[in-house]
Amino acid sequence: MVWELWLIIAVSVAVLVVIFGALFISKKQALPNSPILPLAIALVVLGITFGDDPLIRYSFLGTSMVLSVIYAVKSSRKK
Repeated sequence: MVWELWLIIAVSVAVLVVIFGALFISKKQALPNSPILPLAIALVVLGITFGDDPLIRYSFLGTSMVLSVIYAVKSSRKK
């Protein structure tokens, strides 16, 4: 049971490193730079990873949705 938790944590960290590495290495940026968007993506990954407990899962996913809405409102006002 404990080793499964460590495995999930290790896989989560590895996925986050790959995602953020791809974002920083990529020279073409389809989206404007914002600290909100990577945080929202990380929360979605955490919500999917820790899917055993519904309270934790929906908290992560709900927070990421709120951050995405905030990002969309801010980016639409800049145009």
